Amino acid sequence: MGHPDFGKAFACACTENELEEERVTRLRRYSNLGPLARLTFANLSPRGRSPDPGHQESFAQAVASARRFAEEPAGWLLFTGPSGSGKTHLAAAIASSCIDSGCGALFMVVPDLLDHLRAAYQPESEVGYDELFELLKNAPTLVLDDLGVQSATPWAQEKLFQLINHRYNGRLPTVFTTNLDAASFEPRLQSRLTDPELSHVFRFEPGAGGRSDLDSLELPLLARMTFKTFEPRVLAHHNQELRDIQNVYRQAMHFGQEPADWLVIAGHSGRGKTRLAAAIANYCREAGKQVMFVVVPDLLDRLRSGYNPQNPALFDEMFEQVRNVPLLVLDDLGAHSGTAWAEEKLFQLINHRYNACLPTVITTNLAANNIEPRLASRLTDPQVSTILLMGDFDFWGKQQSIGTAGYKTATRGRPRRAD
Repeated sequence: MGHPDFGKAFACACTENELEEERVTRLRRYSNLGPLARLTFANLSPRGRSPDPGHQESFAQAVASARRFAEEPAGWLLFTGPSGSGKTHLAAAIASSCIDSGCGALFMVVPDLLDHLRAAYQPESEVGYDELFELLKNAPTLVLDDLGVQSATPWAQEKLFQLINHRYNGRLPTVFTTNLDAASFEPRLQSRLTDPELSHVFRFEPGAGGRSDLDSLELPLLARMTFKTFEPRVLAHHNQELRDIQNVYRQAMHFGQEPADWLVIAGHSGRGKTRLAAAIANYCREAGKQVMFVVVPDLLDRLRSGYNPQNPALFDEMFEQVRNVPLLVLDDLGAHSGTAWAEEKLFQLINHRYNACLPTVITTNLAANNIEPRLASRLTDPQVSTILLMGDFDFWGKQQSIGTAGYKTATRGRPRRAD
């Protein structure tokens, strides 16, 4: 009777657990991590992707600092380095860890952030500009990914400075990732980003596997698409189609063992083109080969957003990665918007790899006569390209009965069937 808590109500253990789960769910919604929630410390390579021991040690130090920051957010972390060096993974892992420990964290890609701010000016916007900007300025922990990729308009530069300066003056926990060297930023930003009393700067080196944030192969579904999990019987509608797909499967395995020239996998949607292309890419990566898997519409969107006339070097670096990776998989050719800019960039990419005879896998659900003529002429060149048809698909624009009508020239002027 005399206990100070007598007569008070307390939640039972199950209710407390439910409230904790709801709180974590709310924090994850607030975080804006989305699909990047899969990037955690648990699946992070603790020494990075570089083969150089010195670079591995530097990456390990960055990971240790990131873990300490996630446990007790304070100060700033700045991760710089080329695409594919692990910056975004580490930044997303910090945000996820903060959420798991019950702290709020907001993850924003800088170009997206500026787009949201522009949209907030519109009268029909659900969130007003002032409300959104206050949310960014005062987030418990803010992660700004891809700083420097944004359009360098005066408005964008001023908004970024206001945001960063507010968090600098308030000493609010912030994480930045950028492809640029810290010295490349305009003086006001540079002085704050590199202030030794507040910020720890880590320089990352590129990985050995030729990976990039353009690469989609690490997405969970694509990572599970291997030759072992490929089931031709599930994809075929009749016996002849099953035999055709099995034949394509055997040739794709052969290509994966010895990537050379081009492999064009054509067919209707749902026939397994992407599964087979991903299986080739996963097989080659497991064998230690450098490979990049990109979806064509996503690639063109990223190239558009990455182009900055004020800093063309960033775009050139990104484009060179795709043009010269030892093995490139281009998925869903023909699904992109047919703007003049997109068609030209796609032609430059494919033409370069065609002239350099770089191993390339391309999937498409278009017939050859529906592909832009310059591209079609390269995709169907029998000296370079083997065409594999996934079942009954009239790739050549004429109703032919050959199941896998791929032709390739082993010696100039001597054509042979791919199968």
